[in-house]
Amino acid sequence: MWLSDLYEDCDTWVPIYLDHHFWAGMKNTQRSESMHSFFNKFITRNSSFIQFIKQYDNCLRSREQAERESDAANFHTVIPCATKSSIEAQFQHVYTHQRFREVQAQFRGKANCITRLTNSALGYSVYEVGEQVCSLIFNKFVVTYDSVAVEVKCQCLLFESRGILCHHALSVLSFERVTQVSPRYILERWSKKVKRRHTHIKSSHDEPLLEPRSKRFDKLVFCS
Repeated sequence: MWLSDLYEDCDTWVPIYLDHHFWAGMKNTQRSESMHSFFNKFITRNSSFIQFIKQYDNCLRSREQAERESDAANFHTVIPCATKSSIEAQFQHVYTHQRFREVQAQFRGKANCITRLTNSALGYSVYEVGEQVCSLIFNKFVVTYDSVAVEVKCQCLLFESRGILCHHALSVLSFERVTQVSPRYILERWSKKVKRRHTHIKSSHDEPLLEPRSKRFDKLVFCS
């Protein structure tokens, strides 16, 4: 009985064993749910095969248009920094708006952290960061900082799993008076200048790019 109950609650304890894996901010179930939600706007389980082909093109066109609009916003607008931190400004210049907002949430979270140095030797320091979760309750996290390698690591493993420096690590960097983070903490995948490979793939709704043979095939399919 207890084993059955444990399995039913697996979504609460399984992530603990996956924190050290990089998920780019999304787990497998979230990816599938997000994709299902997107396609449900265009097709249903009752859609015919011909309707599916037509609507799939509309799906791709909609996604590409949304990406173009997002790219334009990233290049031509700026989200103000939430703090005076030069590290936050470093992320502001590089990251897309969507990812920078997630980074900003961590900078705001620093306000709830109390940082205490517990041990230090040869440029390697160990900190205890207390995060206030309510008036009298603090969650404690161990954060290490290597001043030689300019490397910070937190017990919560947020960077390892989502690629974002947590507010515990940011609190330690602020304590150490670090003004710029190492490039290892700025992931290219979320840069506003990154070139998406899939945007260079010819798709069927790129009408000028279609070969005559492909056009004839489309005509046969959609007119049948």
